[in-house]
Amino acid sequence: MRKEQIRKVMVYDRARDGKASEAFHQCMGKMQEVLAGCDTEFIRLVMEDDNPLTVTAALEAEIRSADPDLVIIPATALGEEVAPALGIRLDTGVAAHCCDIHVNEEGRMAYMVPAFGGKVIGEIFIPDTRPAIATVKPGLFSCGEGCCEGFKEIICEPPETSDDLVLLETEEYEQQKNPIDKARLIFCGGFGIGSEENWNKLEQLAEMTGGAAGCTRPVVDMGWGPDEQSMIGTSGRTVRPELYIGFGISGAAHHLCGISDSGTIVNVNNDSAAESFPASDFTAEADAGAVIDSLLEKLG
Repeated sequence: MRKEQIRKVMVYDRARDGKASEAFHQCMGKMQEVLAGCDTEFIRLVMEDDNPLTVTAALEAEIRSADPDLVIIPATALGEEVAPALGIRLDTGVAAHCCDIHVNEEGRMAYMVPAFGGKVIGEIFIPDTRPAIATVKPGLFSCGEGCCEGFKEIICEPPETSDDLVLLETEEYEQQKNPIDKARLIFCGGFGIGSEENWNKLEQLAEMTGGAAGCTRPVVDMGWGPDEQSMIGTSGRTVRPELYIGFGISGAAHHLCGISDSGTIVNVNNDSAAESFPASDFTAEADAGAVIDSLLEKLG
């Protein structure tokens, strides 16, 4: 699909108490930037519900009625269920987990998606089906509240027919005192920290300094303590701290994308050839665990 073919864009928003989410502002602001100069109508598609079947049915009805060219859905836990279901119901293409959306040299809409376990970023093109659907991880775009304007709003109503899935209860997830996606200082551990003990020490560092502790996927897979809520990268959280300090991180592309907008990036690794080093402002060729111990000693 070419840029000039996009005349109507809908951005889904799971609002809370009627207030637009940060993810909505980021996605809407990005699309208004990408499609600047085009005669495009922008619509905020609001549905305050956590049942994926209810949301899918309601969005499907509004999308069929409005007939947009492009639908953007934040890749939250809910959005990741709704988007592919809409793709099947509407018989259209879905670009999932986009880390960027831009117009290429040929004027075509290109969706940048992590591939091969996040080791590379692939350029995805959706065929000329309507509407194209793309999901975007929250936090990837820096646009905040007030950065986008000039959009209409549609409030989706629950469908009259009920689905077999019934939402019995919701449970708030207990995050760190300082969530990683809002932290000004982040200590991040990779596979190179070597043990659950060192992860616990990293959490101590974060608590002592008022920062947050983040990790890469291998740390989660090893079961050293954190879950995916602490994972940084295109398959986890995107962060923009003033200072990011990484320990034992190899530097896979999907992780580097998640920290690229950090103010200052520091990495500690005993491998001088680590891919994280070229992406850093400062580096230290040293054992990650020993440096963590030294920092705790000096702060203790």
